Formats: sequence, structure tokens, C-alpha cells
Amino acid sequence: MPTSSEKVSTAEKPKATAPAGSPAAHRPRAPRHGWQRALEVVVIIALIIGANVLITLGFELYSSLANVMWDEYRAAAGESIDTVIVGSSTGQRSFDPSILDATLGTTTFNMATPAQELDDSYTAAKQAIEDHHVKRVVLALDYESISTVKWPGSHVAFARAKMAGESFPQAVADYWQLLTSSSFFDGADSICALFPWGYNHVELDAEHIATNFNDRVSGTAPVQAAERVMDGWTYYGNGYGNYDGVLDYSTARDHLSVTEDGPADFDQQGLDWIQNICDLCREHGVQLVVVVTPRPAFNVLVYGEKSPEQMSRLQQVVEQAGGTFLDANLAKGGWYEPRDEDFYDGEHLNHDGATRFSQAFAGALQVLDAGDSTSDLTYSYDQWDQYLASIDDISAVISTTYQEDNDTVVEAIAYTGSNVPVEYRFSLVAEDGSTTVIQDWSSSDSCTIPQDKISEGSSQVEVCVRRAGTTVGYERYCMQDISG
Repeated sequence: MPTSSEKVSTAEKPKATAPAGSPAAHRPRAPRHGWQRALEVVVIIALIIGANVLITLGFELYSSLANVMWDEYRAAAGESIDTVIVGSSTGQRSFDPSILDATLGTTTFNMATPAQELDDSYTAAKQAIEDHHVKRVVLALDYESISTVKWPGSHVAFARAKMAGESFPQAVADYWQLLTSSSFFDGADSICALFPWGYNHVELDAEHIATNFNDRVSGTAPVQAAERVMDGWTYYGNGYGNYDGVLDYSTARDHLSVTEDGPADFDQQGLDWIQNICDLCREHGVQLVVVVTPRPAFNVLVYGEKSPEQMSRLQQVVEQAGGTFLDANLAKGGWYEPRDEDFYDGEHLNHDGATRFSQAFAGALQVLDAGDSTSDLTYSYDQWDQYLASIDDISAVISTTYQEDNDTVVEAIAYTGSNVPVEYRFSLVAEDGSTTVIQDWSSSDSCTIPQDKISEGSSQVEVCVRRAGTTVGYERYCMQDISG
């Protein structure tokens, strides 16, 4: 039984001290107020935005041709512009404004940019109409402009280049329009609207990043940065720049615009955007000329019957809306005849090619200005057979390979007019470049090579093609890898 001294109330007993390091030694923190949590979120968001801005300054390509175009366009704010060219890179590299203006007495600015989406072409045309009250809009496009209508990265680059010279309220409005556009919400690539350096970036090494950053913060003109960064590209003025290289037709396979799945049908959204551009021009009394830009014949023939089938849909939209439609690939000889050396690659003219096409196109505009029709300058899509018959040479030859049992089969495809019979020759190529004919000239477009006939060190087959009955060495050739 406890003594009286032991009768101490429980409340008076000292509390036991928990050993250091035990759970009881850690008192729970007082609950944070809502404003503290909100402040933490704000700080984190600010850090992310700040990091994104710094990375963008260094990584986002300052010398993009969208930046060049909008910077040069703003520099021409006080000048008279009566004609603008809009569209993708095929338009940017097909029309030299100085050539058009020298012939027509006009003042032309080329607003086309690489992979320019059609709704961006609408934006460019609308801006030029508002700023300069232009009288003519030339929309340059190709098959892919309507069949592959969305390039989110280029869409973001175009919008951000436009925003760079705008007032803060207008830039915010344009950025909001960008974030809510279909190109922003359709697919993973749309994230480049928030992180533009992820798509439109410089080469990822210290030298290029530093140069890009210095150009941006020092105020270097985008056109000067572009001429330094893009090897061989020269700016000629009024939005137009180009390269001087010439297409190597032996590599035609690498320049085909059609994938192994074949050409896609035109996207209805693309046709709707064309309709919007037509409506814009009609509402403002602006002449609209839609031009399918030139490309090598092999890159037209590869579409087969899809070309007249789908292009006629485009033509119908344009002409029903009161516009003029011209397909330069169906040009008759009296108007325009491209040369092999006019092309930089499978889709673009080089500078000399653009000069020659601009001269021809100026002639077409003179016909329009005189109140006449340009329909006689080209074959119609109903005359597709006549167009095929008009091609009297071999544009290119490509080849493919596959294994059949233990043999290697090489198949060739010659792109030529419908009235040009051809013959092929197949030769093995040794490491030293010497060739051994394994199937001499014949009409057969395939060659089967037994494995034991492939000499050691031979890893390529040279495929040559010429017009049947001729004695020339060859007219076109390509190389086919058979190493694996």
C-alpha cells in the first residue's frame, strides 16, 4: 500500500522524456496556411517559366526563315506592297519578287515560309491586306499542302515570329489563339507551343547555342544570322532567299514525296482552309492566284492517277470561288519548260530555277492582267494522258531489293512519259569502283543475282536506264545497296 508521500496525483507527475531519435521526439509541424501553399506553387511555376525562357533564348532557332520573313516584312512597313506570295517553302523558293516586279511594274513581297500551314497562309494574307491593301495574293502549294495539312512545330515558329514585333496586347492575343488552335491540341508535337526550343532548336553543341543566344540578345538581324547558319542560303530581298545547289538525279529515291503507303487523299480541312483564303480575297476585292509549284517530273509521276484525281478537287474549290488556278507541273512547252539543273531537290527550285520560273509566271500574270484566261498555258487534269505523252525523256530511275530464297532481286522503276520505251542494265560494283555487268541491256526491269555470283567486296548494284534502241551509255542511273 503506498505511503502518503507516494500519493501524488497523476496530473502532478512529470512526463517521461522520450529517447532522442524516437518517433515521439518529433513534434508534428503546425499546419501551413493556404497562402503559404499558394506561394509555393507560384514560386515553382515562376522557376519553371524562368528556366523555360532562358532555355528558349539559347536553344530556339533565332535564324529561322519565319523570323527572317516577319522581320523583313516589318522593315517594309512604310513601303508600298501590292502583291504578296504566301505558302510553304516551295513558294518561298519559287518566286523571286524582283523578277516579277521588273516585268510587271509591281511591288511584291514573298511571305511564304517552310512548312507554312494553310491557316498561317490565311494569317499572312490577311495581315498584308490590312497593312498594305494588296491587290493580289499568290498562294503557292503542292500536293502535301492539302494531304498533310498540319506541321505543329512550324505553326508555332510562324506564330512566335509574328508575335516578336507586335505590341504586348496583340502578342498575347496571338499566343492565346495559338494555344487554342487545332494545331496545339492535336497530338504530342503540340507541346512545342509551350516549349518551342524542343522542336525549333539549334544544333545542340556549345558553340551553336552560344552563337544563337548572342544573336538574339545583341539584336543581330535574323537574315544575317540565317545566312551565316544555313550553309549556301542567300537572301535576295523582299522575303525571298534560296540555295544554288543542283539535284543529283541518281538519288531520286531519297527525294520522293510519296511514302511506301502511297499518296494520301486530300484532307478536307485543307480544302476548307483553301476556301477560307478564297473567301478572304473575294471579300476584299483581292485577286487570288493559286499555283502548284514546279518539281521534277519523277516527283509528279510518282503520284500516278492520284494527282489528277485529287488536284482537280483543289482546282474546283479555287475556281468556284473566283480564283485563278495554275499547275506549273502541267505546263505546256510554250509557257514554261523546267530544266534538270533548275531543281535543288525533289520539291524545290534553286535560285536559277526560281529566276526562270518567275519570268514564266510573270508572263502568266500579264495574261490575267490583260483580262484573258491562263487555261491554255497548262494541260487540264482531264488531259492527263496528253500530259504523260508530252514527257519525252527519262526523269529518273530508282530501285528496290528483296531476298528470294538465297538470291537477291533488284527491281527498277523508270519515271518517264507514256511514249518512251526504256531498257535497263544491271552491274555489280566492286570496292574500287569498277563494275561488272550481270544483266546487259534489256527491257527487263528486274535482275536476280544468286548469292554465289556476288563477288567478295561487292555491296552495290548500279542500275542504268536509257531509251530503248539507242546506243548511248545510259541516260539515268541509281545505286542499290545489296550488303544486307
